[in-house]
Amino acid sequence: MTVRIQRAHVRDLTRVKPLWKLLLQRYQEYTAGDWPVRDPQEAWQLRHQEYLSWINDGDGVVYLAADEADPDAGLLGYAAMRFVESGAVMNLGDAIGLIETLVVHPDHRGQGIGNQLLNQCRRELERREISYCCIETLSTNEEAMGLITKNGFRPYMTRLIRRIDTDD
Repeated sequence: MTVRIQRAHVRDLTRVKPLWKLLLQRYQEYTAGDWPVRDPQEAWQLRHQEYLSWINDGDGVVYLAADEADPDAGLLGYAAMRFVESGAVMNLGDAIGLIETLVVHPDHRGQGIGNQLLNQCRRELERREISYCCIETLSTNEEAMGLITKNGFRPYMTRLIRRIDTDD
């Protein structure tokens, strides 16, 4: 299979909804009930609005991975990245790329699609002369951690979380 990576237009965003819902299912599995995951429809409404805003405002991009032989079939995967200020502490340049979503359909994992999507994000950052890129994943998602570190990402910050209304 030959994979085609293309930049999404606003009209393409509904095509990523099934993959978004699969991602939420994975979050539920990886959190094992320790952390509340939003209802898939509510989560999609929020994320869809973010994607629309990022694309319309030029603050981000979404890349779609499809089978070259059947581009109208379901997507193989997608990546969504936005461009944000790097912050006051670290000298990472004016902006960094923040990969908000990276998902590959379970039937197509291990075929290099995630690598291709990450490479497309890297090329976009190079084109924009942005030197740094960040990505987050659940600490229990070893599969994603393997893909991410294989693509040159290293630990940078550690986000710790706790529920406030408990004594744990």
